[in-house]
Amino acid sequence: VPANQWAAAWPAFQQAGSYKRTDNSAVVNAPYKPTDIQKYKDGSDPWGHPNTNWFGDALKTWSPQVRHNLQLSGGNENIKFLASAGYENQDAYYKNSATGYKQYDMRLNLDAKINQYISTSIGLTAREEFRFFPTESAGSIFRMLMRGKPTEPEIWPNGLPGPDIENGQNPVVITTNQTGYNRDKRDYFQTNGKIEITNPWVSGLKLTLSAAVDKYSRTGKTWQTPWYLYFWDHATYQADGKTPVLTRSVRSTYSDPRLTLNYESQLNTNLTGLLTYDKVIGDHSISLLGGITKETIKQDNSYAFRRNFISPSVDQLFAGGSDQQDNGGGGFERARLSYFGRVSYNYKEKYLLEFLLRRDGSYIFPLEKRFGFFPGILAGWNISNEPFFKENVHFVNYLKLRGSYGQLGNDQVYYNGSLQEYAFLSLYRLGTYVINNQVLKTLYETVVPNNQFTWEVARNSDVGLEGGLFNNKITFELDYFYNKRNNMLIHAGSVPGSSGISSLLPPINAGKLENKGYEFKVGYNAKVGDFRFNISVNGGYAKNKILYWDEAKGAPAYQLATGHSIGSNGPNFLAYQYAGVFRDAKDIADNKIDYSALARTLRPGDMKFRDVNGDGKINGDDQVRLDKNRDPTFTGGINIGVQYKDFDLSILFQGATGGLLYFGTESGDIGNYLQYSYDHRWSVNNPSSVDPRLANREDTYYTGGGAGNNTYFLRNSDYIRLKNVEIGYNIPASLRKRAGISNFRLYASGLNLFTWDKMKIWDPESTNTSGQYYPQARILNLGARITF
Repeated sequence: VPANQWAAAWPAFQQAGSYKRTDNSAVVNAPYKPTDIQKYKDGSDPWGHPNTNWFGDALKTWSPQVRHNLQLSGGNENIKFLASAGYENQDAYYKNSATGYKQYDMRLNLDAKINQYISTSIGLTAREEFRFFPTESAGSIFRMLMRGKPTEPEIWPNGLPGPDIENGQNPVVITTNQTGYNRDKRDYFQTNGKIEITNPWVSGLKLTLSAAVDKYSRTGKTWQTPWYLYFWDHATYQADGKTPVLTRSVRSTYSDPRLTLNYESQLNTNLTGLLTYDKVIGDHSISLLGGITKETIKQDNSYAFRRNFISPSVDQLFAGGSDQQDNGGGGFERARLSYFGRVSYNYKEKYLLEFLLRRDGSYIFPLEKRFGFFPGILAGWNISNEPFFKENVHFVNYLKLRGSYGQLGNDQVYYNGSLQEYAFLSLYRLGTYVINNQVLKTLYETVVPNNQFTWEVARNSDVGLEGGLFNNKITFELDYFYNKRNNMLIHAGSVPGSSGISSLLPPINAGKLENKGYEFKVGYNAKVGDFRFNISVNGGYAKNKILYWDEAKGAPAYQLATGHSIGSNGPNFLAYQYAGVFRDAKDIADNKIDYSALARTLRPGDMKFRDVNGDGKINGDDQVRLDKNRDPTFTGGINIGVQYKDFDLSILFQGATGGLLYFGTESGDIGNYLQYSYDHRWSVNNPSSVDPRLANREDTYYTGGGAGNNTYFLRNSDYIRLKNVEIGYNIPASLRKRAGISNFRLYASGLNLFTWDKMKIWDPESTNTSGQYYPQARILNLGARITF
């Protein structure tokens, strides 16, 4: 319907379900007639006119979880031990769920004093984790729930599953074992040991040797079987003339079972040697430390795949066919070597000074760039220990001024989501090529090597003040920090794509970034008789800015990454600046800005953008580099503790400000709309100048690829969350002693209980832009802790 006829068409659709165009007499039918809408509303025809709650049909209101732990400890002054065993079981949100988690764990610690000069300790931890999933991912499941429309059946009135939304995906089926199963078993065995040797001839000299060996293995088994859904042609009924005839049909994207097995094994080792020397000479304390650490990681992995099984009841590899079978595997080795030292000086607990030295080596870098040197210095002044302060300032019990500067190296450098291992070599990928009618394995170079690849370096400085007032009833910590990172791994953006080689060039150590801000913590403690109370407030503000980023030449300053902040995945993206909505035809007629680069014709409800460069037209040159992203600039919390006799209460609030979260859904023919979008939209009856028209599968320039990146869809994610509440009661000693119990505590706790936020669309802590994610849980616990 042409835009100039919308005012006439809208009431016609509502009253008759159709409209006759005035320009060519064509009849346009609405998707739903008024009689259909009434049946959807009153529920008189649940088969033909359902009112489906997709989330309600697929998800439970509550899911159980249990956690048990038994711990034993004892010993004497020469030998001490601690042993524990635990079990945990968690269910998922889905009804008839195939998703779950189980964990078995044990721990054993042993400390032994061999003699007055030698002591040892050893720790063993074992954990087995079982993860259970359906064969479809949580992303797929919640994508279907988001797309499901209330006018389509998820479950037929007789309880059978309805049609799929896409590729056989009906949430009430793909959340169950009807599609097969995905089992993931992980075993962890972690050990650590330590020997401390003091020198009988040199007082204060001690040698510490420690080792840790962690073994990890994972086996995965995914058994995919075809599944069935039920369909109705909306015309065929059973003999009673009322009950529809449903047809059972395979709707999975495959018609035969298939099995995939995965295995990986990893061994981590850490060997450390420390030599320390502590000496006190009068009012002077000196401490020296030197050490060396070697870390290695080795992993092997493999997989196997078969299909064409003789029966969906046999889920073992031998029963699969040889046609299209596949297998493969890989592995890696990683290593680091670090030398480090520390010199500490303390004069009367008033003046503190410490020097740090590190020399770290990583396998990631070429031989001549493998090691980096990273020094540091820390200083502190306990002002409250000065005689002049003690004599004149009585309400301050403790006051310390401190500062530090140091360098740290980072070898966990990622680019395009991948750890840049061996980027200094000519790396190859496997491919295939047909030679003489045979498919052969080939190698091809993916990127030019960077033989100057080296450490990313952070230079960190901090100034802080901490103290206690009024007998330490009030405590505080204040810090200001400034961090500068050099040698960040970035792409050579100044090389144009027209050169033909930009995609082959390696990332280089050229980026520079600064990050500065403050942190604080203020606490208050009080005691009146049997009543104790404490409260603390903490927070931190951080703002970063790119100092250098290699960028395309000639771009306007407001589009450059340099000078703006960086997000988790690189520079913040470019976006059109939302400037309202064309309310009606007059608003469009009064418009003097050319939108032809984005749309051929403007219509009421279209979005306006700011002409940033003032050239009278909206195009790519009007996109602006944003200074905000999904990472908040301020995070904080409030901790409250109350204790009265045998009762105790703890409360934690947390919050954040300064972040933005994009929202955009698959809506229209492809899926449902958000309630928020429905309530905030331009329509004929509500010609808004603030909110645009709804889009059908990104069919507008302000939701599609043309200008879909715009600030209207970026929403403030500020929030405050009641993160945790716990109330406990300790059974009085007079009752415990009768049963030989030294401590008996009952408690109830809640996690993620309430949230106050501005966005009111997604969870403000979410990083997903479309709602297609497994949600964060609200958890209620009841528990008991008993000590004998």
